[in-house]
Amino acid sequence: MNNCIFTGHCINKICDQSCPDLAQANWLLEQSGISINSPVFNTSPEAIAKYSKIITDFEGKLVTVLEKNTNAAAELITYCGICKYWKHSRLSTVVYNLKLSQYLDDIQGSWSARSNTDELEYKQIWANKAKLLVISNIDYINFKDFQCRTLLSLLQARDKPDFTTIIVSPPINSLVGGEQFFIKLQKILSETAIR
Repeated sequence: MNNCIFTGHCINKICDQSCPDLAQANWLLEQSGISINSPVFNTSPEAIAKYSKIITDFEGKLVTVLEKNTNAAAELITYCGICKYWKHSRLSTVVYNLKLSQYLDDIQGSWSARSNTDELEYKQIWANKAKLLVISNIDYINFKDFQCRTLLSLLQARDKPDFTTIIVSPPINSLVGGEQFFIKLQKILSETAIR
């Protein structure tokens, strides 16, 4: 079957897409917005090995991965994480790609509605509880006080040995901001940055 993380190892000659392994993996892919047409399913083994190694080497830590194409890198890191952690996930979101710009917009939108939507509440749960959290879309944010504080609070809440947090960022000097907390955020990103 195409577009299944188990294709190379599956013993079923005819796939009816009903196996529990596929259901668990698909649940995780859907939660992070990875579609069946995603280029991750046709990625080179070298790229998969590179990001899988980052996940393994920085397990239980915070790391900032510097990339030019941040969206593609975040999707591929998420895919590699799903391949690593899907087993026994029991349809819980053990790997999640938090698109930070959308998340911040959702939070600000909830202020006018005066209540959180179910979608926002789930994002908050997954961001705080996922074994591997990939934070992407930070290059689309003007980091003012609220944006910096929200991200810094999330990073602080995830500072636990069981949680891995990977921020996918363009070069740190290309990020836009200027409030007091932006300097602190830049420092954290710089200290944890790898290429």
